[in-house]
Amino acid sequence: MPAQPPFFELQFGQLDAAQEAVDTPDLLIDGFYDYREAAYGIEAQQVWLLLGPKGSGKSAVLQHLRLRWEDRYDRFFSSWLLSGFPVNDVAAIQTGQSPGASRAQSAWELLLLLRIVETLNRDESLRAPQSFHDMYRGLAEARLLSGDWLSKVSSWSKTTVKFDVKVFGISSERNAQSLSALEASAYLRNQIAQTSTEHHHVIALDGLDSFFFEASDEWTSLAGLMQALHLLNREMREAALPLTLVAAMRSDIFDMLPGPEMNKLKPHSVYLDWHAHGIGRDNALWQLLTRKAAVRRPEVKNVVSQYLGARIEIGPHSDLPTLLLENTRLLPRDVVALMSYLQRGYRGKNAIPSDNAKSSIEAYTQEYFVGEIFDNLAGVLPAENARGLASFKDALRTAPTRLFDFQYLIDELQGELSPVEIKQLLRQMFETGGVGIYNNGYTDFVFRKISGGGFTVRYQFMLHDALTRAWNRRWRD
Repeated sequence: MPAQPPFFELQFGQLDAAQEAVDTPDLLIDGFYDYREAAYGIEAQQVWLLLGPKGSGKSAVLQHLRLRWEDRYDRFFSSWLLSGFPVNDVAAIQTGQSPGASRAQSAWELLLLLRIVETLNRDESLRAPQSFHDMYRGLAEARLLSGDWLSKVSSWSKTTVKFDVKVFGISSERNAQSLSALEASAYLRNQIAQTSTEHHHVIALDGLDSFFFEASDEWTSLAGLMQALHLLNREMREAALPLTLVAAMRSDIFDMLPGPEMNKLKPHSVYLDWHAHGIGRDNALWQLLTRKAAVRRPEVKNVVSQYLGARIEIGPHSDLPTLLLENTRLLPRDVVALMSYLQRGYRGKNAIPSDNAKSSIEAYTQEYFVGEIFDNLAGVLPAENARGLASFKDALRTAPTRLFDFQYLIDELQGELSPVEIKQLLRQMFETGGVGIYNNGYTDFVFRKISGGGFTVRYQFMLHDALTRAWNRRWRD
């Protein structure tokens, strides 16, 4: 039997799935762990919405499918990265309808239908009437099928959208010389409905994690996007077209979307909630790490039993896997980062000793975790208030203990941040797992979902274990 490889040689992947897909694609193909059968659900056309916090592996699911399908003649994967896209402008596109969710939905439908035409045209086995090919050629010449659409969306939001009928390959004998946005969508639907293929298509929308959605237009636009996805996916099924529009979205954003029918979308979703099976050896995150490590070192059968099984004495902890996960937010990104610090601090082949683990955890909390939490606060306040954000961080790191209340921050930041701004920052820290809500001995951390409790400033706040260690705060009075 081959010798157990040194721990530092193991490959656990990277923090960013897109970068991992470039540098070590085999880890995303052969080492992919299909948590909650998310990838399977998309392939089976049962799932089109990936929910979970930032860093939970939503993009990894999409990158896994893209890589696995790229050499398949019968699979077509298209990515639409929405980070940097003027999402709020979509709600303002002049479709001829009154402002609101219906107009936003119609505008997204138009954009998504154009994406559908583009992916179907790539399919050499597509059976379609000549009018579909004529339409594609006209749309391509008008540059309505490729590019980032930034300038087009901007212009469409300023004036009522009209399309020359010739762009759609429609005969000039038609009485009207132009199509409205709604008429264009209807024509696109009609042409798509006349096509057929046995090949599977996926259009994946990603990059929404970078948005804060503070403006009402952004919420309206996003709600319209969800309804557009729901409607078009249903229409694809009704037309027997094996085509799925998939979106990756932060679960906290989805839960706050306006609209009376958002709950109807949940049966089509997978929630990447890694808190299942608790904080310890049975958590599925260890299976994810084992699967990746075994791609290049098949001698690795179980990361926990082979490298993390030694009894430790670090504070009240005797079990290393439990201690490690307590210093994460139960997210793949955090666990992968923590493994890199353990590898930096231990070069051996056996179970990681207590002293090495302790120093590695300290480095991780100070160098990675603090930065990760505060990166998530960028954009909450206006750019000119960067100094106020720095003062907020200082107030947290100098709190007497890991427990503090809202009034403490108001007093500390008087003259620098208003109570409303402090509340905004605390809410974001709660939503991204930096703090929990502490009430009479019970604590709710959002990623652990023990109670499902929401954000409030009525009770005390508790710093995450990793922040407590990074800043050397007292655990209790």
